[in-house]
Amino acid sequence: MNSSRHTLLSETSVTTLLLIRHGQTVDGPAPRCHGWTDLPLSEEGVHQVERLARYLQRRHVDALYASDLLRARHTADILAQGRDLCPIVEPALREINFGDLEGCLLEELSARFPAVVAAWRTNPATCRFPNGESFQEAKQRILLTVEALLAQHAGQTVALALHSGVNRVILGWALGLPDEHLVRLEQDHGCLNVVVFGPPYPRLTLHNFVP
Repeated sequence: MNSSRHTLLSETSVTTLLLIRHGQTVDGPAPRCHGWTDLPLSEEGVHQVERLARYLQRRHVDALYASDLLRARHTADILAQGRDLCPIVEPALREINFGDLEGCLLEELSARFPAVVAAWRTNPATCRFPNGESFQEAKQRILLTVEALLAQHAGQTVALALHSGVNRVILGWALGLPDEHLVRLEQDHGCLNVVVFGPPYPRLTLHNFVP
């Protein structure tokens, strides 16, 4: 994994990633540590993705990938409707494993897990979730997979139905942001980010767009 330089940039071709966050899940809009908790989309979440699918209707997509978690697969299935595409499930692109924090509302964390919250606020890049993953472990599996996809789909447009944390890792890597700043990148339910990988460096042409 090359976290600082993008050696996969072709001198001639341009590869575009459409990074999409899944829609809202059945447990509602309140922010939670979903991580590996496997939930389907809510009715509102379906509507969010349908609106995005209509926005993308005229845009050519060569391949469509999704994390193996239900909310991402459901999102990819909606995006695939009307296209000659079958979503490809990639388990390495699932959200970070929050361990003991899974399912907790964000507003509960300071009281229930004060040490973890303090470590996250000090530097998210060095934080490990008890009985879950560290940020660096999640980052490594995500970026190894993204680098492979960029090599496989050079010169193409690839859509990925993913998660807020996964999108932040990819965006931060593409833009050369310090890991501790990734939390500054907003990722709303059903949003679209467009990253163009081409010489001389990757470019973010759309961020957190919700139709």
